[in-house]
Amino acid sequence: MTRESEQISQVRRLCHILCNASCVKDKRQGKHEALIARHLKTRPHWSVARRDEQYLSIDRGETEPFDISLPLPAKDDREGSGAGVALFWERFRCQQCGRCCYTPGAGLYLEEEDFERIAGRIGEKSLRSLCSRASAPSAWILKQPCPFYDRDKSGCTIYDIRPQTCTKYPLHPPLRELPYNLAVDAFCPAAREFVKETLGWWIICESNWARLLAGMK
Repeated sequence: MTRESEQISQVRRLCHILCNASCVKDKRQGKHEALIARHLKTRPHWSVARRDEQYLSIDRGETEPFDISLPLPAKDDREGSGAGVALFWERFRCQQCGRCCYTPGAGLYLEEEDFERIAGRIGEKSLRSLCSRASAPSAWILKQPCPFYDRDKSGCTIYDIRPQTCTKYPLHPPLRELPYNLAVDAFCPAAREFVKETLGWWIICESNWARLLAGMK
């Protein structure tokens, strides 16, 4: 790792620790709009043309599997660090398309408590027939397309006791290059729309990073 990349990594870590609450507050209040207007000439990547390019890149998620980082801080083990997650769920709007449920894939991971909760409703024998064993002890893989998704009604038949993985979707673990930011699955249409709607929030992150970097020099 070069000295420059080490410095950038340190700045992002400091931003996550020091600016967590303030940046979420600024984004909730829409302060990015004034920043974009002020810096449009000096930061051409905020132009309409650049935004359209980014939209095209985001839309690749419909056919290509990848995750996208969000301009929101990920939750960590510090008290009160979940503000970014809270704002995500406050603004995110599921389109109820069911693509994450009925699209064939590797399967859905069930924790032990997920398995016990669902088995309590449909019976352990029935649930076992819909699963395969996972490599982790006491864990299972629910086969896809998900047997609990009702395509006629466009909904989950066990929504109130759905697996933890489902309650967190489309949030995914942070990307390696942005370890302090939330990330979403680009396969989800609603997640792609959220990414587009919040692109402007990155300018608040940029401003915080620049301020911290200047203080380190």
